[in-house]
Parts: sequence; C-alpha cells; structure tokens
Amino acid sequence: MSKIAIFGGSFDPVHKAHIQISEAVLKTFNLKKLIFVVAYTPPHKDKQYANVKDRVEMLRLATKNLNNVEVSLYEAEKQSIVYSYQTLDHFQKMYQLDEICMVIGSDSLADLPTWKNIDYLASKYKFIVARRPGICVNSDTKYLDRCIFVYKEIANISSSLVRCCLKNNKQEASKMLCASVYNYIIENGLYK
Repeated sequence: MSKIAIFGGSFDPVHKAHIQISEAVLKTFNLKKLIFVVAYTPPHKDKQYANVKDRVEMLRLATKNLNNVEVSLYEAEKQSIVYSYQTLDHFQKMYQLDEICMVIGSDSLADLPTWKNIDYLASKYKFIVARRPGICVNSDTKYLDRCIFVYKEIANISSSLVRCCLKNNKQEASKMLCASVYNYIIENGLYK
C-alpha cells in the first residue's frame, strides 16, 4: 500500500519552511505523492491576506521543481470552510488503494483536540508531524499514538513573519521565500 500525504493550509504566503517540510516528508516516507490543499477559509485562522487565486499561483511556483507533488483546489473551489476530515475522506475515496496521511506542524498538535470530528479523523488517518523550532511535544499530548514524526530541522519561518517582513524589511522577506514567489508578490503588490 502506497502512502499519499495531504498538506493543507492557507499558504499565505507559501515559504521555504513549507518546501523544506514537503521535501523531508517525501524523502522520509517514500510517498507516492504529496498533495498541497489550499484552504479557502481555514477554520483556525481569522483572516486571509491574499486571495485564493494568488495563494494557489504562489504554491504552484514554489513546488514546480518538486517531483510527486501536486496542488489541489478541492477546498479552495468550495469557497467555504472545509474541515480536515472532509478533505481526507475526499482523497481516500479518490485513492482507495492507498494510505492517506495528513502533514501538520508540531505547533498544531496542541490544537488537535479542538478540530472538528477529531476522534473520527484520528481513528482513520495518521498525522505526519514536522517539528517546528521551539515547539516541545509533551508525552501526554492527545493523539500522539497516531503521529509519525519527521526529524529534519525545519527553518523557523511562519507566514505571519513573512508578511511582517514584506511590510518592513523586504530583503529579509526575500530570504524566506522562493525567488519566484517573492517576485510574484512584488509584481502583484501583495501584502502591502
């Protein structure tokens, strides 16, 4: 049975840590494919800064040189909140002979109990967890038995940090982004 990993998020914008995570997951688990799923409106985020069309295009630019990676519009096209269990069920129906897993950052582990239908989600799917710098995982964390960890060191970058740097220090922001994504942001006047 092959593994397919779903990496969901707002990717607002996609940055080098997202790409490092995807490369590490692909290599560590010898995946059949990794599918980035762009959220239209993530349940755990208050606001989007770039529209979904721009976020999808930036993700395509950032992943164009990665093998076995695709960008899905499944959530984006719904134009409403889609929960993780719905997304994973969708892909499990598409790839019935494969094992579907979900990629999350270690910072999301503490929030898992608040996710919609988390007991169902955790009973059916495993989480591939990328360790974020400075985030400690407690041994009593719920659903830890459903987690597989990626131990590669990931850059300490967040989309909120990138957005802040784009306003105040573009040179610093450019170091956190693929050149094609940075150029797209500048050319389209995003995150001003």
